[in-house]
Amino acid sequence: MLNQSLAWRMGALYLRRQMRQTLLSVLAGAIGAMLITMSIFHYGSVRTSGEAWLKAHFGPVDWALVPAQTEMFTSENVSQITGGSSPVASGLPYRYLPAIAAAATIYTQEAADSNAASISQAQVLGFDWGEAAAFDPANSYWSSPLKRGEALLDRTAAEQLGIKTGDAVYVTDKTGQRHGFVVRETPAPAGLNGYRGDGARLSGTLLLNPEDARLVTGLKDSETNLILATRINKSDSVQGMSMLSGQNGLYDIRYIKMNAEGMANSNLVAVVLIISMTAVFSSAFLLRQIVLMMAESRSELYGVLRAIGLNRGQVRSLFRAEALLLGFCAGAAGIVCGIGGGYAMVRIIYGTELAREIGASGIPVEPGLPLPVLVMGIAAVFAYQLILILAASRNAGSGSIVAALRGGNREDHASNRKPGAALWKAAAVALPCAGLVALHLYLALAWKPEQASSQNVLGFAGIWLFSVAALILLLQACMSAAGKRLGSRAGPAVMLAVKYAGQRRGRTFTVMLLFAIGMMAITFTSGLGGLILGNMDPSRGVRTILGYDGFVPYESIAEKEAVERLLKDDEFLRKTVSTSVDVKALMAAPQMAGEEGRSTQAVFPVTEELKAGGSWSLSARSPEFADDDAAWSKVMSDPGYIVLPNHYRDYGVELSDTYWRPKKLYKPGEKVELGFFRNALVPQGAAPDLSITFTIAGFAEPNTADSVAVQYAYAAAYVHPDIWGTLQEYHHPWVNQTHLGLLLMKFDHTLLEQDNQIVQRLVSGGAGKVIIPYLEDWREHSANKRLVDGFIGFAALSSAIGLLGLAVLQKRSIHERQREIAMLRSAGVPSRLLRQAFLLEGSMLGGLGMLAGWGIGLSGAQGFIRLLQSDLRPWEQTVSVSFQWGLLGGVMLVMMLLALLFQLSPARSAMAGSPAETLRGADL
Repeated sequence: MLNQSLAWRMGALYLRRQMRQTLLSVLAGAIGAMLITMSIFHYGSVRTSGEAWLKAHFGPVDWALVPAQTEMFTSENVSQITGGSSPVASGLPYRYLPAIAAAATIYTQEAADSNAASISQAQVLGFDWGEAAAFDPANSYWSSPLKRGEALLDRTAAEQLGIKTGDAVYVTDKTGQRHGFVVRETPAPAGLNGYRGDGARLSGTLLLNPEDARLVTGLKDSETNLILATRINKSDSVQGMSMLSGQNGLYDIRYIKMNAEGMANSNLVAVVLIISMTAVFSSAFLLRQIVLMMAESRSELYGVLRAIGLNRGQVRSLFRAEALLLGFCAGAAGIVCGIGGGYAMVRIIYGTELAREIGASGIPVEPGLPLPVLVMGIAAVFAYQLILILAASRNAGSGSIVAALRGGNREDHASNRKPGAALWKAAAVALPCAGLVALHLYLALAWKPEQASSQNVLGFAGIWLFSVAALILLLQACMSAAGKRLGSRAGPAVMLAVKYAGQRRGRTFTVMLLFAIGMMAITFTSGLGGLILGNMDPSRGVRTILGYDGFVPYESIAEKEAVERLLKDDEFLRKTVSTSVDVKALMAAPQMAGEEGRSTQAVFPVTEELKAGGSWSLSARSPEFADDDAAWSKVMSDPGYIVLPNHYRDYGVELSDTYWRPKKLYKPGEKVELGFFRNALVPQGAAPDLSITFTIAGFAEPNTADSVAVQYAYAAAYVHPDIWGTLQEYHHPWVNQTHLGLLLMKFDHTLLEQDNQIVQRLVSGGAGKVIIPYLEDWREHSANKRLVDGFIGFAALSSAIGLLGLAVLQKRSIHERQREIAMLRSAGVPSRLLRQAFLLEGSMLGGLGMLAGWGIGLSGAQGFIRLLQSDLRPWEQTVSVSFQWGLLGGVMLVMMLLALLFQLSPARSAMAGSPAETLRGADL
């Protein structure tokens, strides 16, 4: 009958007649659609922003080839790699662009001035513009090559510097001399003129004439230090490039595009979707219950229609028309609100500079929803509503005609069973539920897995989600049992509240589950947010390098001298920076005796000057030393002693296989033999060029922030200065270790404004890069805190489903009880007592549901945190998460107050009018 207009007219008529309940039902059903749309909007924004970011900063660049053994490519190397001028004819599926590249600071003044504007670590590029036209044909700038002394500066960097067309910018060469270039254009970043290196982590793009680029980098004619590569056939995979035969290790491949695409696929989308799923799950229960209640409220009408000849299918069609109209209105309202809410959410989460630094892995995210994604989202929302409505509408017209005419309710049948049968049924439900909750608590609080494998995580997550429903069923059974045992001793209001809740067990379960899931999502998000923020808290752990607060990794003697001069002459820096020490990290790859592999690590000399400023300490020391200072002094005076990093230490426990460790571990005071090789690449089994036997004075506590450890002070070991000098010829720096040394600085790094001024003045005065680990970690922590707060707010929004569900279900429930309420009032039961019973019923269901959600959310978060930290190494600290108890308590209090307010109107309306009028108009 859905194709007949009568069914739709009747459905619209019933919805108009009960406008208030219809609006509440639309509002409740719209919440799920809104959250789905918000999640889709967030996904679309991140997706489109990621695609725009890829196009702006990479364009056709798929890979970068860098020299493997030297600092540059010769023209012969380039020809050998690229296959000559016609790569297609040679059978190679790639197109190449040789380039001259450097990461340099761009200045707005020729003379060093700590007050002038500058941009640190910008990408300087020079290449043949004819080859660029073939490499990046979508770009229109290659028709007019740059002349000597001209430059193209990307618009973003130009606006940051305050540079306009015709202004001059300056870049230092290897000797520290500044060279000026006139900015011919400031184009928007697009492809090659927006390329900023791997991950687009550099701060701007400056294109120069190839000869000017060689002047800056110090390369000779025909030499290059970078070859960009792109796929000729764009259907090929960006993972497909491999070392071509005959290259003899001339280059290393940087998978630029693959890494960038991985960054564009933000994990934050998954976080929002997970939170959304809890709300969508809740809204599904709510919408189903609303449809069931609508069907039950029409039972007498459908009984009459069946009595005059309509079959069950025709009755269901009539009801489905009404339910589909309701679902369409709810879906449309949810989509409109979801688009607006999604726009606001993206602005709140990513709308600040701090959020942009970390949001979506550093990719600026702007609100946006592509039309195909919008269409798919609308289809998903309506399909979701349709499936729920069609599944729930099967109950319309069910049962016998006589029962329908009497207004019989399916949920009342449980009360007619024999006491023994009811007891057995309760036990059959309670025992499995109790077992599931107990299993969850064991996994969350006592389980000790060996590692956080995907199977362990998924298994724990599944049990965690089902345990909340099991706990609700247990609480529901306990509430019913307590009501029967207390009886009239609990008072008339309590007795009625428990009786009403027991009559509609499906609705009771739904309301409690809605509150529980909302509170569970908030608690769980708060717990995981605490783990994330706890790990990144700038006040926790090491936020220095070798114990110093900041450093300049200088790449030339001229840069070092300029920084030292600035520290001496600049009044602000002279007052704030108390100490500066020059040190070189020697990157060695020693082989331990008895092992085939080699482990790369940094080696530092133990000097009085370096040790005094770093406040070095040991996690363990040899028994021959009374304190740490004695151990350090021994290494400083005796070449036969060494301090090793913690991953060589034998803790006497079995370590997880998740992390690398040498085959043999050592204790303080033992001997260790290290072999060193002059060449970076040696055949397997080759004998070391130098072997030295050390006595282990101790193992060093980590004194370098993780954010800078890999590139500047990886796995630091400490030796006598003479040994350090001997190992200079065994120094094998990584490709990204282009600095000559580190100029360490001592100051109060907790003063953030001071940190920013130190960085700005040093960069403007000639430093290529200034790193203050505390400042960088604080920025990342602040941005993540904003994201976590946004997710908690999003989870709190989902908890509104519980409130709306309570309002809708109570409104309809009271409407169905009109006869019973009128008879109680006629029998002399005070209206005040009935109102108390209604308010107590809703408050009791909401309160118990929130307590269940809080408990399961709390234990689930603790379990996940324990699981994620199950494979920490012995020297790593576990994070003790402190939940935001004030936030959680405030949410519970606000929700309880709102739940009380939402029930006032239905409770007052139930007492309106005289009992006689209510009896005459009940269920009509």
